[in-house]
Amino acid sequence: MPTQELIPVTEKVKIWFLDVSAFFAISINFALIILILTKSPQSLGTYKYLMIYIALFELTYAALYVAEKPEIFTKDSAFLILTNTKDSVFPKTISIFVDVLFIGFYGLTISLLAIHFIYRYLAISSNDWLDTFQDWKLILWLLFPIANGGVWCFAAAVIFAGKEDSDRFLREFYLPLVQNKTSFEDVYYGGPFYYLNDAHGNSYINWISFQGTLVVLSLIIISFITMIYFGVKGYNSMKDLMRHASISDKAKSLQSQLFKALVLQTIIPVFLMHIPATAIYVTIFFNVSSEIFGEILNLSIALYPALNPLPTIFIVSSYKQAVIDLLCCKKKIDPHSGTQGNSQLMTQHPLNTISHTLS
Repeated sequence: MPTQELIPVTEKVKIWFLDVSAFFAISINFALIILILTKSPQSLGTYKYLMIYIALFELTYAALYVAEKPEIFTKDSAFLILTNTKDSVFPKTISIFVDVLFIGFYGLTISLLAIHFIYRYLAISSNDWLDTFQDWKLILWLLFPIANGGVWCFAAAVIFAGKEDSDRFLREFYLPLVQNKTSFEDVYYGGPFYYLNDAHGNSYINWISFQGTLVVLSLIIISFITMIYFGVKGYNSMKDLMRHASISDKAKSLQSQLFKALVLQTIIPVFLMHIPATAIYVTIFFNVSSEIFGEILNLSIALYPALNPLPTIFIVSSYKQAVIDLLCCKKKIDPHSGTQGNSQLMTQHPLNTISHTLS
């Protein structure tokens, strides 16, 4: 089959994949929020607000992603996020803002995970700093990821903004890939582009892209060091907690479940987002990247908000039991009448028992 016939088919499959991923991401995160609000043990404390925070973020990200459908284009030393503003459901100005916002979401994600590791360590070790997550002070903690995402947005909109030489590169290499169905005037893009050619074909180093990469790379390193540091301390505190006879088995079990869920929630974006993105940064540094790297990252990022809530749902016992009961249509039967019991029996439902014993 000729190549020009394959491209529309591949594009349709990609769009279908993005739409299905977004549907599941929105549905699963919405379900998780309901579970957190209705099935969380009281001992979960303010951690449930952190969980809701990230679930809302992932739900919003998925909704905007399917509405905007940004593309990741990689070639040679270019790593660009593009939006065809004509195809977006938003007006052009908002579409451009959303494109910048997607890059900011990447920075927000890793810093939000770092905050989660800090909280889990403080909760497991009963550290005095846990009080800083109470009441209005929790808002201050939640501002850190937003500020981190803001720096990434600034880098996308200003430091990594397109220029005349990168425009010419996209006209030559990107527009033919979409079979000239997109006018360049409708394309907005941003991202690191290390080695450019001027109008005369002379190569030069785009130092501002290297400076921008240094800024965002520093934020990534800080977030990962924070996660590793507090992850190790949290793991050691978890082992100490398990040896304490004065701590109830239910409390130990809950802390263990939450820690395991958090570790898995870290592994998922590492494999779906950070490793592919790191591979792209390495290839563009050596000026050898190709379009396939961007396509892989484009699809793997779409999976992230759909998969990331699953560890919490299926590891935290009260949430898992609620899902099992829903799927199995489990009802409490009155042994005397053979029908569903009265309100007193309903209060003895396993979900209520779990919630009560964990609180």
